[in-house]
Amino acid sequence: MTNGEPKGLRKQFQADTKLATFARRALITAVFAGAIAAAIVVPLDNARDKPRAGPDGITLTVAEANGRALFAKTCSTCHTLAAVQAVARIGPDLDVLRPSESVVLYAINNGFAAGLGQMPAGLYSGQDATDIAQFVAAVAGR
Repeated sequence: MTNGEPKGLRKQFQADTKLATFARRALITAVFAGAIAAAIVVPLDNARDKPRAGPDGITLTVAEANGRALFAKTCSTCHTLAAVQAVARIGPDLDVLRPSESVVLYAINNGFAAGLGQMPAGLYSGQDATDIAQFVAAVAGR
């Protein structure tokens, strides 16, 4: 380095010595490796948490995330619920109704529409029914 000026360091770095060539290659390799690692790690990390991201920034529990998947598969054909982008007109709009967990669980277990077959009983049971009920109660109206 001449007189402590940055130009002297630049000249040394740009020189064709073995050390300068090694330093340039190491720096370029590190930058590319970091970019590639970020391009791989960030989407994988985001994908892992995406199923648990709910509306309005809430984080769904594992059970609620399972309930969302089940609701989207079966219930979204009849019910409106913004959290799964479901817009249907057969069953009630759950965003307006905002049912509690117990009301949703009752509907899943017993059906609705006075036994006229519009919502059959027992579409899901056990933990799956509970997961759907928890999901709907957590997100309806948000």
